Amino acid sequence: MAQARAASTSSTTHKLVRRGAPPPYVLGAHWLARCNSDPRAALLGWTRNELVDIRLGVRFNAVRVTNQRLGTAALGQLQQVAEVVGPVGPVIFNEALRSVEFLITYSSTSIWDMRDSEFLRDNPNVKHNPALRCPPPGREQVQGRRWLIEPDGTGLLTHPHNLAAALRAARRILHGRGRPTLAA
Repeated sequence: MAQARAASTSSTTHKLVRRGAPPPYVLGAHWLARCNSDPRAALLGWTRNELVDIRLGVRFNAVRVTNQRLGTAALGQLQQVAEVVGPVGPVIFNEALRSVEFLITYSSTSIWDMRDSEFLRDNPNVKHNPALRCPPPGREQVQGRRWLIEPDGTGLLTHPHNLAAALRAARRILHGRGRPTLAA
């Protein structure tokens, strides 16, 4: 009888978990898909384990740190001070380019002038704005791209000023001229 009750409790608990809120990566996929001109096509592509182009300048822009070591060090810096400056938004590792791509808050007037990185953004002077090749949230690497930090559906993004400070701190640390802090 005790075994039957334990089995019943176990299956009830399992059903409750399945009926609860979806995992954050599912919410993140839906949030990210809404940046696509066809959100359903984006979600379908991800179910097929494909990369999906998400247009920049709708909800976010991106910064590609072209030096992998610097990008991962900057990510570490942001994570260390998250309680002070706020959580880190989604981040993609691009194996082919050996780069780290940070999704940052949207700003059409942002000026980005940091070594070893490029500002990926919408451009009102071109017909087709750039897109970010995004792997499916909640999955492993797809075509050399994977999430280091997945979107969670909240719309959380990294602020460009915080990323710039993290890159400066990471550069000092990598060159042996500083300690792990975003100050200064």
